Amino acid sequence: MIKSILSYKCLNSRASWTIRTRVELENGIIACQTVPDGASKGEREAISLPVEQATKNVNTTIASALAGMDPFDQKSIDARLLEIDGTPNKSNLGANSLLSVSLAVAKVAALSMDLPLYEYLKSIYHSPNPLVFPTPLFNILNGGAHARNDLSFQEFMVVPSMGFSYERKVEVGVDCYNALSKKLLENGYSIGVGDEGGFAPHEFTAPKALSYIVDAVSEAGYALGEDVFLGMDVAAGYFYDADEEVYRIKEEDLVLTSEEMVDYYRDLLKDFPIIYLEDPLDENAFDQWSKYHPKLSKNTMLVGDDLVVTNTDELEKALSPQAIDGVIVKPNQIGTLTETLDFVRMAQNSEQVITVSHRSGETAEDTFIADLALAIGAEFVKFGAPARGERVVKYNRILDVYHHEK
Repeated sequence: MIKSILSYKCLNSRASWTIRTRVELENGIIACQTVPDGASKGEREAISLPVEQATKNVNTTIASALAGMDPFDQKSIDARLLEIDGTPNKSNLGANSLLSVSLAVAKVAALSMDLPLYEYLKSIYHSPNPLVFPTPLFNILNGGAHARNDLSFQEFMVVPSMGFSYERKVEVGVDCYNALSKKLLENGYSIGVGDEGGFAPHEFTAPKALSYIVDAVSEAGYALGEDVFLGMDVAAGYFYDADEEVYRIKEEDLVLTSEEMVDYYRDLLKDFPIIYLEDPLDENAFDQWSKYHPKLSKNTMLVGDDLVVTNTDELEKALSPQAIDGVIVKPNQIGTLTETLDFVRMAQNSEQVITVSHRSGETAEDTFIADLALAIGAEFVKFGAPARGERVVKYNRILDVYHHEK
């Protein structure tokens, strides 16, 4: 049974405060969990409260409500959290408060059963499938809200062939990252990095960024379109002008309607092997997503993040009529583990491709989402570049499991 719950603030990778919660059972077993924070947030994400308020809510209201509860009954724990919050967007107690407790309870339960976290999560998800290892989407060049370089598009990624082993996929990401670093330096560009570890050079456009990555892939010794593919997280809502209903790509002096924006992507798809395209349109443009899905999905996978925000209600809207081929899973967008698993189940039942994703603000020891990805059988993971401790620790966690399971 739960003996005590204690929350306090700690630092994340963006030099900001976040919340860490410690759950202790009556048998003396303890587990802690921090909560990530995103710079690029969807409008319909659950509400995170200021850290001081969040920790107070855990240490008073939540700790009292969960004392004596069974940590192995995750659904009841999460249902109680939702009950005492009492709001659809967690604005009362805060999604960060709820999530820190929800995930810490799962961790302490796994420890009590002497199970690796991914095995415990797999058991409560009731997944009958064998363990599979995801393909990392390596964000090696940053723009948007993750950098300060005036590049509108947020993430440019290399995607190793799904036919490679997990270890080989990581090697591919590292090789391409290092080759890009070398190429940027040779051409006089900075190799300073954005929040997620990708390089953030100035005076770049999307075509230029993709061209540099293409050259880096070649210099790393890989065949583009065979060994390595490309992906982008556009986060188009961040350069969408809702008043005039246009997309403003300032570095190219472009002002585009939705149809022109789709034509822009189609031109990129002709020139580059882009198999993954995330948030290409504004999150509030449901009709545009559905309208243009057939035009874009012939050549690439359309993935919703801000569009669906790990929320089953939002996902249902995006599925009828179909607007996406895949979804991003971020537990802190919704607030509890049970809600996250419900979202994944709905997405998988609708044959959506699953990508488990980090946020731009992480803590260096937190590997929960790596275990989550393994537990649910996610096809992809987004942990950032193969650099910076808070990114690398997640890749390494899956490497640990990979070698344990071999």
